[in-house]
Amino acid sequence: MSGVAGILLRQDPAPAEAASGIQQMLARIRHRGPDGSSWWLDSGIALGHAWFNTTDEAGPGPLTMAGGKLAITADCRLDNRDELLARLGIRDSSVADAALLMRAYLRWGEACPVHLQGDFAFAVWDAERQLLFCARDHFGVKPFYYHAAERRFAFASEIGPMLGLEGVDARLSEHRISGFLAGLPDDPQSTPYSDIFALPARHSLTVTAQRLVLRRYWQIEPSQRAPRSDAAEEFAHLFSQSVRNRMRGSPSVGAMLSGGLDSSSIACVAGLQNAAGRKPKLPTFSLVFEKGSSMDERSFIDAVLDQQKADPTLIHVGNYAPFAEFERVLEEQEGTFLAPGLTLTRGIYRTAGAKGIKVLLDGHGGDEVVSQGHGHLHELANGGRWLDLWREVRSASNTYGDSTFGLYFQFLTIYGPAWRIAKLRRLGNRALNRIRGPARSQRGRSWRDLINPDLARRTEIIDRFHRAGYMPPGVRASDALSHRWILSNGYVPHSFEVLDKVAANFGVEPRYPFWDKPLVEFCLGLPGEQKLSHGFGRYVLRRAMEGILPAAVQWRRDKIDFTANLVNGMVRNHRGLLQQLLVGDAGRIAPYVNLPEVNAAYARLLHQPDQAAALDVQYVWRSASLSLWLRQVQHGGSPA
Repeated sequence: MSGVAGILLRQDPAPAEAASGIQQMLARIRHRGPDGSSWWLDSGIALGHAWFNTTDEAGPGPLTMAGGKLAITADCRLDNRDELLARLGIRDSSVADAALLMRAYLRWGEACPVHLQGDFAFAVWDAERQLLFCARDHFGVKPFYYHAAERRFAFASEIGPMLGLEGVDARLSEHRISGFLAGLPDDPQSTPYSDIFALPARHSLTVTAQRLVLRRYWQIEPSQRAPRSDAAEEFAHLFSQSVRNRMRGSPSVGAMLSGGLDSSSIACVAGLQNAAGRKPKLPTFSLVFEKGSSMDERSFIDAVLDQQKADPTLIHVGNYAPFAEFERVLEEQEGTFLAPGLTLTRGIYRTAGAKGIKVLLDGHGGDEVVSQGHGHLHELANGGRWLDLWREVRSASNTYGDSTFGLYFQFLTIYGPAWRIAKLRRLGNRALNRIRGPARSQRGRSWRDLINPDLARRTEIIDRFHRAGYMPPGVRASDALSHRWILSNGYVPHSFEVLDKVAANFGVEPRYPFWDKPLVEFCLGLPGEQKLSHGFGRYVLRRAMEGILPAAVQWRRDKIDFTANLVNGMVRNHRGLLQQLLVGDAGRIAPYVNLPEVNAAYARLLHQPDQAAALDVQYVWRSASLSLWLRQVQHGGSPA
C-alpha cells in the first residue's frame, strides 16, 4: 500500500512546473508513505513514490534503469518472482519487485502485465519511445486514477492529488451519483468527478504526446491446466500458496477473524504456516457484538482461537453509530461508496494499525471467488435434471430457510414446461430473490424509485442497470458463465478501492488471499457440484479445510446479516441527523433523489425499525450519505 503519482507534460515541457506539481501531489498522499517519499524528474516528466515498506525492499522509488532512459513508480507485490527471475535471467533473488517490473517491460514491452501475478499499479516512463506505460492488476486490488488533458496527463493512487492541480475541474459526476443511488458501479472508469478516471482492472494505458490507448491485457477465464484428481486437495495447495505469498515481506502480518468461513480459513492456514516456520502467533482482529444478538459470532471466533492458539484482539461493538466520523470517512473515500458497514471495518484497521500491524489478511471475496454455486441450481434445471435439482434444492432450502416446494417450483416456472405449471407461477417468489439477483421488492417498489426521474433520464440509469445490473438469462442458466459474470462485476474493483483508502489512512496494507490469479482460474473451472453440494455453498473450500478448520465453522450454514445493526444504529443514534439531512436540508438532495419515496421509507423505518425492509434501509442510508458528501463538497463545481 504505497502511493504512486506522476505528471507528463504532453506539450511545452517545463521541468519547473512538473517538479512543483509532483511535490504538491506527493504532499496529498503523505499518509500512504510513512517510510518516506521521493520523486524523479526529466524534462516534462515527473514520477513520485510514497513508500510504505511491506515487502522488505530498499526504497523509496522511483527507480531508474538504462542510464535514466527507463524509470518506474510502482505500488506492487509480485507473487511469481521465482518464475520471473528465471525467465529474465536474473540471479540476484533480492531484486526489488519494481526492478523486476522494469526488466519485464524491457523484455516484453507493453505486453508485460500478461506475465505478472500479484497486486500492482505502476507507470513506466520510456524515454526512447517518449511514452508513459501504466497498468493495473487483474482484479483492481491496487488503485490507479488519472486525469488526461491535451497539455498534461497526471495520475495517482488517489483522486485528491489531481484535484489539487491547476486547471483540473472538480465537477461532480451525475453519472456516478445515479449509479451510487441505484447500487450500480457499472462503469469501471468513472469516479465521483467528471474529469478524473480510474484505470480499469486488467487494463493498461499508453500515453504519448499525441494519444492515449487503453487496452485490456487479460480476461477472466477458467484455468487451462489439467486438474488433479481431488479438487479439494488442489484447492488446498493453491490456497495455502496464496496465503504464503501474501505474508511475504513483513514480520508485522495479522488477519481479520470474523468467525465466518472465509476469514477463519485464512487465519487457520496463516497460523499453521507461522507455527511451521517457528514464528510468533498470528495476531487476529475480531469485532465482537453483544452476546445473544443476531450479529454475535463469538462462539465461532472462539472455536478458531482455541484450535489455532493465535494472538487475538477482540474489538467490542457496543452502541453502534454508522454515521460517526462520517465526514472524515467521506474525506478518506473521496466520495460516496456502497459499503454501509465501512465504519465497523474502519475500526479493525484503526486497531490493527495502532498495534503496529502493517499487513492485514482479509477474507473478502470468498463468496465471489469460490462461489456459493447458485448457478449450479440453474444449470441442473436448464439441463432437465429435475431429480438432482430436487435433492439439491431440498438441502439448499435448509440453508436459506425457504420452502423446498417454493424454491423448486420457481425453477420449474423458469425452465420447466410452462403449460403444466402455469397455476404455480405465484409460488416461491421470495425463495429465489437471493439467487436470481436484483428484483422488484414488495408492492412493486425497486431501486429506481429512489432516483429523481429527471436524473434517471439524463444518466440513462434504467438502461444501464438492465445492461449491467441483471444477470442475462443465458448467463444465469450456466454455472460457469454466471460465476464469471460475478467475478467481472463492477462491485469487485469498487470494493477494493473502498478498502484500500480506509486502510491507507491507518498505515495498513490489506491483502486478499482469495483474489489470487491461479486460484480464481481454478475455481472458475470447477464443475458446479464442487461449488454447491448438499446445500453447502463453497463446497470445495469446506472440503479443503478438513482438519484445519473447527467443524462448527467448516460446516456452518448461516451468514450474518448486519442490516438490523445498521437500522438500530441509525434510528437510535442518528435520528436528529437524519431528520436534518432528509427533511430540513432536503433541497440539497432533491435534484438527485425522489424525496416523497425517501421520506416514506424514513417514516416506515422510524415506525417499525424491527421490520425494516432492506430497500427502505438502502433508501435512507444512501440518501443521507449523499447529502453529507454534497454538503462537504458543495463549495466545488456543479454536477455535470
